[in-house]
Amino acid sequence: MKKSMLFILILGLALFAYAQDPADPAEEVIVDPAEEVVVDPAEEVIVDPAEEVIVDPVADLLLQAEVTHEAKDYDATMELLQQAYNFDSKNVEILWKISRGYFDFADRKPNDMDYKKPFLYKGREFAEKALALDDKSAAAHKWYAIHHGQVGEAEGTEQKIKNSYGMRDHTLLAIKYDPTDDANYHVMGRWHYALSDLSWIERQIASLIYATPPEASFEEALEFFNKAHALDSKDIRNMLYIGYCYSELDDDGKAETWFRKAINAKADTDSDRTLQADAQEALDDL
Repeated sequence: MKKSMLFILILGLALFAYAQDPADPAEEVIVDPAEEVVVDPAEEVIVDPAEEVIVDPVADLLLQAEVTHEAKDYDATMELLQQAYNFDSKNVEILWKISRGYFDFADRKPNDMDYKKPFLYKGREFAEKALALDDKSAAAHKWYAIHHGQVGEAEGTEQKIKNSYGMRDHTLLAIKYDPTDDANYHVMGRWHYALSDLSWIERQIASLIYATPPEASFEEALEFFNKAHALDSKDIRNMLYIGYCYSELDDDGKAETWFRKAINAKADTDSDRTLQADAQEALDDL
């Protein structure tokens, strides 16, 4: 019995001593300084100045100008284009877009030639500059043709007829270099329409200026306007002039249809609303 008690006492003391003994230092988790994660300066990401993205101020201004042009803010568009022009006065895109901008200004009062004239002259000037740098620019040919034709109208019958050949030739070149632009077909339609609509006196003047006056017809005008409409079915100009052509061809039913389409189309600008007023007047005259 004494031996058993002695054994139990010894065993208890042994267990007590084990419980009081701290953990073995060899089992503690110690971070070795040699194993710490240190960022090697050689592996840091450093931007090479040669690889930095440099914004082209001209490209940026042209992009902004297209945004404002789409929003019909023509004053802001021209201001941005003038800034771009100050950076690069030999940039063809800048030049023809400035030419377009002058047309946008002139088109605010499409029936007021005195108001339009200074813008038309400036627009033609910038289109000429663009063509001098690139004679294969479809846009430069297009805007030259538009301004040149309207300058002729502003200067009277004789100049209108003289300018008609240049207007036609530049428009055909614009179509050659960009057959997807509806405006080029509209301009050719206007060329045929204007020459077909010459009065007897104007035809006599034309015969004095040219041994063989330019040939044109309302049928050809209609064909070009239909091509323009197929490419841009929302342009009120095309609807109006398709109506005019049918009226000249004595098809009042189709003329009425197209005048009503022009009247009911969405008008985004003052120019559009003027065109709709013209369509209403033409409809009333049928």
